[in-house]
Amino acid sequence: MSTAQENSDAKIGSGVQAGQSAPGAASQTAAVSVDSQEPEAAGEVEGNADEVLPEEVTFKLNVKAPNGAVVPIIATAQETIQDLKQVVSENQSTIEYSCFFLALDGQRLNDFVELGEIEGLSKESQLELHEDRYTERDARHHVIRLRELLLGPATANPSIAGLDAGVSVFNTIKNPDGVSDEADETLIEGDKDKKADGGDASGAASAVDGESVESAKAGKGSSKKSGKGKGKGSGTAGSKSESEVSGSEAPAETIKPLATHHAFKDYEISSVPPFSVVSAEKAIAELALPQCVKQIMLSGWNPVPRYRQLKGDLLYLLVTTIESQTYHITASRDGFYVNSSSLVRFSPEPYSEARGGQSSARDAEFYQAHSLIALLRRLSPRFARGLDDLQKEMSQREAVEVLPFVSAEQAASPWLVRGNENRVPQTYDVGQPQEIYLRLGAQAADSLRDWNEELQSIREMPRSNLSERVVRDRQLHKWYSEFAEAAIQGAMAVVDGEMPPLNPTDPDEQHMYLRDNIFYSKGFDGRETFTELGGDAAAHVATGKDITGVRLLNQLDIDGLHTLGSVVVDYRGLRVVAQSVVPGIFRRQETTQIVYGSVDSGVTVGADEDFHKLLEPVAKALHFGEHAVADEAGNEVKLYTSADVKGLTGTDGRKYLLDLFRMTPMDIEFLESQCTEGQDAVADSALPVYHHRLVLLRPELLDIFWENSVRKAVQEYAVEKAKRSQKEESKAEGQTEGEGSDAAKQPAETADKDKDGETKPSSDDALPEFEFSLDFSPDAFTPLQARLKAKEGEGSESAMDAAVRSASRFLRDVSVPAFARELASYTTSPLSGDALVTAMHQRGINMRYLGAIANLLPSDVEIVRNVRRLVVFEMVSRAVKHIVRGLFQATPAHLHSEALALVLNALVGTRRCASPAEHLSAEAKAVPQLAALTPELLADEVRAQVALRFRFELAADFVESMVAGNERILLREVCQKIGVQLALRQYHFEQPTESDVYSEIVSSMGFGSGKMTKTTKRQVRERVDEVMQQKLVVESDDVLNFVALTKVSTHNSSFADEAFEAGRMSLEQGQRQMGLELLLESLALHEQTFGFLHAESARCYAVVSLAHYDAGEHELAADFMTKAVVISERTVGLDNPLTIHNYLNLALYEHARGKTLLALRLMRHAMDLWGLVNSVDHPDLATAHNNIGVMLQSLRLFEDALKFIQSSYEIRLRLHGPDNVIVANAQHALAKAYALTGDFKAAVQVERDAHHYFSNNFGEEDPRTKETAEWLGELTFNAVRTAKLTKAAREKLSQAAAIGGLIQMSRGSQQEGSAAAAAGNDGAAAAAAAGTAPKGSLPIDELLKFITGNSNRADKPRPSGGKRSKHTPKGSKR
Repeated sequence: MSTAQENSDAKIGSGVQAGQSAPGAASQTAAVSVDSQEPEAAGEVEGNADEVLPEEVTFKLNVKAPNGAVVPIIATAQETIQDLKQVVSENQSTIEYSCFFLALDGQRLNDFVELGEIEGLSKESQLELHEDRYTERDARHHVIRLRELLLGPATANPSIAGLDAGVSVFNTIKNPDGVSDEADETLIEGDKDKKADGGDASGAASAVDGESVESAKAGKGSSKKSGKGKGKGSGTAGSKSESEVSGSEAPAETIKPLATHHAFKDYEISSVPPFSVVSAEKAIAELALPQCVKQIMLSGWNPVPRYRQLKGDLLYLLVTTIESQTYHITASRDGFYVNSSSLVRFSPEPYSEARGGQSSARDAEFYQAHSLIALLRRLSPRFARGLDDLQKEMSQREAVEVLPFVSAEQAASPWLVRGNENRVPQTYDVGQPQEIYLRLGAQAADSLRDWNEELQSIREMPRSNLSERVVRDRQLHKWYSEFAEAAIQGAMAVVDGEMPPLNPTDPDEQHMYLRDNIFYSKGFDGRETFTELGGDAAAHVATGKDITGVRLLNQLDIDGLHTLGSVVVDYRGLRVVAQSVVPGIFRRQETTQIVYGSVDSGVTVGADEDFHKLLEPVAKALHFGEHAVADEAGNEVKLYTSADVKGLTGTDGRKYLLDLFRMTPMDIEFLESQCTEGQDAVADSALPVYHHRLVLLRPELLDIFWENSVRKAVQEYAVEKAKRSQKEESKAEGQTEGEGSDAAKQPAETADKDKDGETKPSSDDALPEFEFSLDFSPDAFTPLQARLKAKEGEGSESAMDAAVRSASRFLRDVSVPAFARELASYTTSPLSGDALVTAMHQRGINMRYLGAIANLLPSDVEIVRNVRRLVVFEMVSRAVKHIVRGLFQATPAHLHSEALALVLNALVGTRRCASPAEHLSAEAKAVPQLAALTPELLADEVRAQVALRFRFELAADFVESMVAGNERILLREVCQKIGVQLALRQYHFEQPTESDVYSEIVSSMGFGSGKMTKTTKRQVRERVDEVMQQKLVVESDDVLNFVALTKVSTHNSSFADEAFEAGRMSLEQGQRQMGLELLLESLALHEQTFGFLHAESARCYAVVSLAHYDAGEHELAADFMTKAVVISERTVGLDNPLTIHNYLNLALYEHARGKTLLALRLMRHAMDLWGLVNSVDHPDLATAHNNIGVMLQSLRLFEDALKFIQSSYEIRLRLHGPDNVIVANAQHALAKAYALTGDFKAAVQVERDAHHYFSNNFGEEDPRTKETAEWLGELTFNAVRTAKLTKAAREKLSQAAAIGGLIQMSRGSQQEGSAAAAAGNDGAAAAAAAGTAPKGSLPIDELLKFITGNSNRADKPRPSGGKRSKHTPKGSKR
């Protein structure tokens, strides 16, 4: 695609550079019709994009800059001039401009006016870029922008997001050692060049396990016609291509593999991958850009003297170029110029004036420019060359790989990070400490924001149409991102003791803090509000529930009802709540009193009428009914929400809701059985009483229960209506007996007509119209309601109370067992703890039911072992998190690293060191809690916490029985739960051998089998000795950082979600074109709202990619999935299950378009990540192993493919047992794999089992039975023939050896194989000439053709995931 075409694909709303091929371009390219497979036809792409989303392309503008550059931009009518300026400033040709304005016909345009509102602006207008005058703030931002540009695509702010956050390793997998994926595919291009469509024996081999022939083709024609490749059409096409190959090619022994080196060479299926699979060291090193300047920093002559401010001076800079020339530069209102100052003398006049007339001085224009970038280009030729190289390097990368984050809080923090690089700064940068001054100014005025006023003003923006909703949603997302970033910084300062409290005389638990208009408090029950509910434990839970309540109200988005910006931060053992400030909350005026709900635990309860009316739509959406509660005086009031939810009117006149932790009812069944002393459920077991009484139902559970109740009521109504109708028909037939057929129907239809023309049954006992009502009371079973019942003398439960109890029983008796059955059958198969949590929350199941789920999964069943271990590890890791929280609160902050290392060693390092506390420092041993912590004591505490929090009894030897051998899995889960980042190295959970350590170090240093110098050998020896001297698994120096874990009340785009769900449903119903259009619209809305670097954008890219793959558009599928992989790596993590599944699907798409070697590298990386996150015996690996085998077969690597096909069969056999259709299909595929390797005897044995299953279960006429019968006959014939030929060859060789007097078994084996092959080929050729050759005796190419033509689709390579929930994948389909 040309530069102009790339520029034309820029999308304003997403902030994409106009000069790069960005993800927005792919969104338009994806709109190509099904019949077109020409993505390079830019004109055609734009035309189709206009048809799909006409509102997306309204203006095609050109912006002309003073340097002569012209930037073409495609913009919508709803975009603003500010959006255009953002694109211009990021374009390579105009990157030097940051302070400018745009003009139309010489008239300056307002930055915040929408394009559709500008008079005289046509669809193809040209705008002029004019340099503007700087302010001090503009000058600072100009310098910051240049510093960030020269740093390149650095990772997100480590003080907020953590070390190495937001990095992607995809490019290192795709292009290892700098070799592009196009280059390595030349290994297999020679054979493909013989066919116009790319079809060959390799393509046929890819169909061995059910993949259609076009899966391995890179050409365009086949995918156009075959679509998904279903049916016989693809097999026929494949046979035609292969007949062209085999008709002119040599005999079978000349068929050679299409590649010799691949990612799975010497791969051991049962091996555990090293920790280096999540290493970002190489990826970050590749992001390093050429150095353009030595340093850019503020001069020591700042601040600018007052009299120089009157002259227009704004800042003084000190710049040192690569040529070692030092320049003092003034930032003025007109631009930047070199002044005459030095390190010892202040001389602010321009250098050209002070040196005027000297022979060494150039003209005045040389030493001044409007842009600092333009000035440095003149002063330093090496800066100019370096900046050009930098821009070229950036343009060659995937746009989503180098785009900056809107907020550092959105970047994923890996739990394993670079060690040495993060311990020691790599560069000495004097300007780095000046970043705060450059960003906030001398008075830090830029940090003073009225967060609450900004939020409420954005919420009050118009939203009457789609464009207004998009603008509003984008501003909301930006606000929440910036607020979360500021809140995290403040919360970390609170924990570190760097923020003074507002009430220093109160106890620490009651301290409150205020900074930058953000209010902070700790997650303790400092005011004794939750004394009856569990004290600090209940208060800790309430903070998380409050975020859930805020999120619920934000989704409802009720006019006139306001909530606060809220963030919960867990950092180093403390929970801090950050909120925007309600106007007037600290003044305690009459206008800011609580007017709805109770602030004093029910002593007084307010019920303001205006609030009550505002909450009516909220109650309707959440299925809340109006209910009565009584205050302490016995006064009865009517509420919609819980009495604990507080409503007040701020001094700004807005109505706010606070303390939203009770936005769902009580889990009454759990409360009565587990939270009360003396209850049977507690008394009959060794489990302690649950640690708090704030046990609430999840909102997802209420929605599921309500929908289930509606469905049940509708079914009952339909049954009753059918009975009534049948009864009335029988009665009518009796009355009209003997009359004609027309008259017989009349009584059944006789009815009175109402005014609207609707019919009414004439009988008195007619069935009424369907009505359904099911409301919940959030105050059900609370003391306030009990007080009211005691007053009124009621003893029975109301309808709303009964609904709450029914929902609680539904959770316990239906949802939890159903989810356990899904896990046991691997209908849902989460890979990691966070995926398990997401799956449970989607079904409305609280974490306290983890123990109940584990009890429903039998421990003695082999196939359930993996998922049960995952559930148990989730409980253990959460228990360890609470234990560490207590240790951190009792330990000085500078000893937290040692405390955490001690806990990790006591949990996963007992096989390496039985007494890790002995290795503590003297200062750490002085802390009683640390000195007394032994592995045995930690195991007991873990068991106690699991019993207390999850109602599950861990085995006394759970460390030996479950943790041993799976330490890496538990280590990862614990680190992610606590928010710790460890140094990336190979952690040995047992004492390693010196040879193993030597091999690991040599491999990690990249030496391989090459010769090493003396210096290198010494380095290796030192590292080996260092590892061998380590006594612990995790050293305290391995703990590099603690990351703040957050819960944010994020805002979702409802329009984007609705379009996404509608697109998915359309695809499932077979309406591909409509589904694809809706998905692309959803993708565009997500990009405009959240930007590219967001998990929701990755989800959209993945689904759109799957839609293209199903349509046979493999090029587009791979392009979209590539973006999904990179975005998911940067936003959810390098080893997140979503990332792993995206890698698996991308590998399949790359294989489908002919890049099999690249596909194998992607598969290998996904397999390594899988082995690190979960175990190598996970049942879902059957699909992945099957796909790997297919890919290797497409390269004619039949022996390598066999072990993966066999592993796939063994996993399915272990999961389903021998009597299962999935296992029979796997046997059929395995028989084909054996046949391709020439092992016909084994093929016969396996195919016989498959045939017996199909015959016994589906009959002789079933197509599968006939196919296996045909296969069995041919394989049997070939096995017998091969055995006879081998016996004859062996006899001839024995005679020859006897004559020669020497028998060499190795050479004899080769000769007998060659003789057998030659005899077989001769016989096959003769039979083929006669036209009577049986398929079992054909050469390998003919055998491949036979396999392809009769392939079974049961084991076809397919994307993992499939029809999944929109939030996260549940695992691969088998």
